[in-house]
Amino acid sequence: MPRYYLRHPTEIPIFLNMAEPPQTVKEGGRDYSAGGLSCISDLFITPGSAVHITLSLSHPDLIVSGHVIWCHRQPAGYLIGIGFDDPDQVYTVRMIEQICQIESFRLKQKRNGRQLSSEQAAVEWIALHAAGFPTCEQLQ
Repeated sequence: MPRYYLRHPTEIPIFLNMAEPPQTVKEGGRDYSAGGLSCISDLFITPGSAVHITLSLSHPDLIVSGHVIWCHRQPAGYLIGIGFDDPDQVYTVRMIEQICQIESFRLKQKRNGRQLSSEQAAVEWIALHAAGFPTCEQLQ
């Protein structure tokens, strides 16, 4: 059972590509947890399938590889659990999640009438939330 289960901001898209056959899966409704994340898909993906997760928030895109742990039918499609065995991949996913949380914070501030650069949003987010964000050791 994971110690941490953070809601991934839905306004920041991630994309899953299956290694075989090549097919993009619908992004949306994602969570991040100990060594893994979950997402909603229109498609059933067989547990054990390899997937590549892409975040196009920076240049170049951030890409990590994982595998499907489980796939459960939901009213809006399938909830897919993705695991990462490599500690380097866990670290990369954690960094991606922090970037997403900071960008989500920046977008929420913009909706509230505050214009922040990415750097300003990062400084504020770190001051407000970094202490509660799990370390890689806590995710193992």
